[in-house]
Amino acid sequence: MASGSRHDVYFIAEATSGVTPDSPAFDVFRCTKDSLDIKINYIESAEIRSDREKGDLTPGTRSVEGTLGAELSFGTFDELIAAAVCGNWATNVVNSGILRKSFTFVSFQDDLTDNKYDIYRGCEISKISLKESAEKIIEIEFDIVGRTHESVSSLPTGSTLNDRTTTSPMNALMGAIKEGGSTVSVITEADMSIDNGIEARFVVGSSFSILPSIKARTVSGSVSAYFEDNTIRNKYLNGTDSALQITAVDPDDDTKTYVFDLTRIKYKTATKDVSGADDDLVIKLDYQAQPNKTTGYSVSVTRTGV
Repeated sequence: MASGSRHDVYFIAEATSGVTPDSPAFDVFRCTKDSLDIKINYIESAEIRSDREKGDLTPGTRSVEGTLGAELSFGTFDELIAAAVCGNWATNVVNSGILRKSFTFVSFQDDLTDNKYDIYRGCEISKISLKESAEKIIEIEFDIVGRTHESVSSLPTGSTLNDRTTTSPMNALMGAIKEGGSTVSVITEADMSIDNGIEARFVVGSSFSILPSIKARTVSGSVSAYFEDNTIRNKYLNGTDSALQITAVDPDDDTKTYVFDLTRIKYKTATKDVSGADDDLVIKLDYQAQPNKTTGYSVSVTRTGV
C-alpha cells in the first residue's frame, strides 16, 4: 500500500512548453499536499438499443490539473512565484506581466514496485494562493494546468536531484500586514490569490492539449480584522482605493523576506457578524486589486536576503 510518507514532488523549468530539458536537474517541491493528476474525459456513444444497454465508452481527451500545497519557505518556490505573476526576477523584484513559463513536474511514489514516477509536462501556474493566519504557518498553493502525462519506472536520462532547501517555514508571528500604507495590528487573517485563468485547449487528432489558453489576470483575496473602528469599512462604503502589503519573514534569519505588494485595491464586500454577546466582533472584507495608475502593475513581489 502506497503511503504519503514515501511521496515527493520534483520540478524543473522548460525552455519549450511540453519538453523536459536534457539531463534535467530537478528541484524538490516541499509539498504538504499533492492532487496533480491526469484526468481522462470519456466519450459515450448515444446509440439507442432495444436491450436498454448503453453504447460504447471510449477514452477521450486527457488533461493535467491539480493543486500542490506547501508551507512558504525562503528560496524554495522563487521560480514558481515568478511564473505565477508572469514575470522575471529583476534586482530581486518581480512584477505582474505577460511572460508565460512552463515546467515539468514529477510525482514520485517510492513504495510502488513499478512506475514510481508520474511525469507531467507543459505545466503552467494557473493560480497561486497565499494565506496568513494568526498563530499559523503561512500556506501557499499552486493550481496547475499541464499538457501531457506519462507513468514510468525511471526519471529521464541524465536526471539529477538538487538538494532540498532547508529554510524553515515562515509564520504569521514574524510577518506583518500593512493596509493603506500603515501597519495594522488587529488583522487575524489575510489571503491573496493571483488567478491567470489557464485552461486546456483540445484539437482534432490529439488527446492532449495544445498550448493552453490564458485569460486576464485576477488578483483578489480577503482580510479579517477585529472591528475596532470604521476606518477600513468606510473605504468599502465610499469605494475608496486602498493598498495591501503582506510581508513574510524567515524565522531563522529576519533579513530574508518576501513582500507581496498590492498598491491599489478596492473592497468589494464588508461583512460584520455578531454571533454572541461574549464574542469579539470581526469584520471580513473581500478585495480585488487593480493596476497601479503609475506602474501598471496589479501586484509585485520583492525578496530580500538572497
